[in-house]
Amino acid sequence: MYTIAIVEDDKTQAESLKAYLLRYAAENGEAFTVRTFANAVVFLENYAAVYDIVFMDIKMPYLNGIAAAHKLRELDKDVLLFFITSLTQYAIRGYEVDALNYIVKPVEYNEFALKFRKAMDRLAGKKSVELLVSTDIGYKKLSPSEIYYVEVRGHHCKYHTTNGEYKQYQSIRSIEEKLSPYGFARCNNCYLVNLRFVSSVKGYTAIVGGDELQISHPRKKEFMQRLTAFFDGDKNV
Repeated sequence: MYTIAIVEDDKTQAESLKAYLLRYAAENGEAFTVRTFANAVVFLENYAAVYDIVFMDIKMPYLNGIAAAHKLRELDKDVLLFFITSLTQYAIRGYEVDALNYIVKPVEYNEFALKFRKAMDRLAGKKSVELLVSTDIGYKKLSPSEIYYVEVRGHHCKYHTTNGEYKQYQSIRSIEEKLSPYGFARCNNCYLVNLRFVSSVKGYTAIVGGDELQISHPRKKEFMQRLTAFFDGDKNV
């Protein structure tokens, strides 16, 4: 199941695009949840990074699609973005916000299906799990590749990532179940470590993303075995 947003002020165009998505799903055995938004302000208000694909009209009232896409990228760096436009000269600015492609109005199904298939291929290639964490301005998706380690304190977990820190109310065990297949291991009861970011181990201290983390005596043997296996080439330890 994929979740898709259509941000389009023209109701007829929005309904046409939604019909194309449902047709594509029926023809290709896919399942989509599709939400439509009449303008970018409503779409970005209380944004949650739950979408796989966003179709963004460029010419809209209140906030145009280019400006909206910049704000979107501040909240969600991973969502696939399509521009919808009758002005192709503006569509080329998509590189500024890492847009996957653009579709020219009036949208024809064959052109849509060809370009949309590339998006589906891209999504199919994203095999790792994604975690949804709360932030001060909404929600953010985290992929395993950007997490240095997860720290537990009481009933909260703090994600230390390449893009900052995020705090979430949840158990370390629930996170470990999701991340263990992607090269994560416990060095003690407080830390779940991304093994690819372990730069060195000295005694009972692991250097992870520049931070010093203590390795507990009961967990050291298993931790070192998994670390060794990881760097010997078994990335799914």
